[in-house]
Amino acid sequence: MTISCRLRVVLAQLNVERAKIGQSAITLRRLSRESGVSLSVLASLHTGKSQRIDYTTIDRLLSYFNRFFPTSINDLFGWERDRASELLIPAIAEPC
Repeated sequence: MTISCRLRVVLAQLNVERAKIGQSAITLRRLSRESGVSLSVLASLHTGKSQRIDYTTIDRLLSYFNRFFPTSINDLFGWERDRASELLIPAIAEPC
């Protein structure tokens, strides 16, 4: 899959910042409770096993993390071009 969720990274960044000021780490269970995203959805995103995500979940996660530091959809998700599928799609010729 060419789209990946970086929830693990963003959560780790948050917990590093919290540790610097002597606060306890945010667990997935606490993130679920405070963000309104179900624990099972968070667990599948955290482990990279999720196959889909809805807009409400994205909105809730971005709203939650933006309470602590600026977070965009690019921080939460990554996209890499799939080289194999690129070979199957013919290139569109540019007009001269």
